[in-house]
Amino acid sequence: MISLVVAAVLLLIHALVCLMLWTLMKLGLLPVRGHMLAVIVLVPLWGPLLVVLLSVRSAVFCEGLKESALESLRFNDDLHRSILVHDRDADAGVVPLEEALIVNDPAYRRRLMLSMLTEEPDAYLAQLQAAKLNDDVEVAHYAATAVAQISKESDLKLQQLERAFKTDPSAQNLNEYCDFLGEYLGSGLAEGRVAQIQRQQYARLLARRCEREDTFELRIRYATALADVGQIDEAQAVIDQLVFDVPEEQEVWMLCLRLAVMRRDGDEVHRVTDAIHKQHVYLSADNREKLAFWRDGEEAR
Repeated sequence: MISLVVAAVLLLIHALVCLMLWTLMKLGLLPVRGHMLAVIVLVPLWGPLLVVLLSVRSAVFCEGLKESALESLRFNDDLHRSILVHDRDADAGVVPLEEALIVNDPAYRRRLMLSMLTEEPDAYLAQLQAAKLNDDVEVAHYAATAVAQISKESDLKLQQLERAFKTDPSAQNLNEYCDFLGEYLGSGLAEGRVAQIQRQQYARLLARRCEREDTFELRIRYATALADVGQIDEAQAVIDQLVFDVPEEQEVWMLCLRLAVMRRDGDEVHRVTDAIHKQHVYLSADNREKLAFWRDGEEAR
């Protein structure tokens, strides 16, 4: 009898607790979803206790997370709002350099020339050299003046590097002098007899570098420099070894083709083009055009 009374009292207390929690849920004071009500009712004591603990944990630990998430969203929103969208209307008057020098009216050409001179003339050396032949006298004058200034500065730097190398022929000075001389010759600033002397010097510098560091990139540069100064037999000796060492390198085969053309040896040209085709050497678009030119010429012959 006593046990029944105790059970009834406990069930009454459990019912009151469930009613209180349900009221708090309805009032929004207890952040618990509706499906948890079954746990509260069907699991006496532990059900209500578990729900209360979960609610307290959520209220204590999740508030900081919500605030940090909101702060992150605010920061990202401010960041995106601060990004400036490029005004494409400002590009309406932009045209390629070559087109501006060849097609457009004098106002465009002169404005372009002045912008190149005030920014970085060295970066537009090829365009400036083309502009020297422009039919606009003023544009041609500006371009010739700029090219002369660039050439003067390059000559001065080349002399400084040469003196530094002669004073201290270290590997660093050799590399700096050799690399700059190669860029100088590639720019087309050197002309005539001066260019020929500088090419011979470049070949000698590359020969010294190859003695210190034997890489196929340097040997390709050395063979190319030898071909530029007309030392075909010496270049061929370097190339023959490169064909054996790196037969997959396209520049090696293109140098083979160039030397055959310089010798005016049609049979050798045919042999090189066939070897490139049979060995499936990867070629860039420019090299494919060169190879097609010589293959077509041999077939027509």
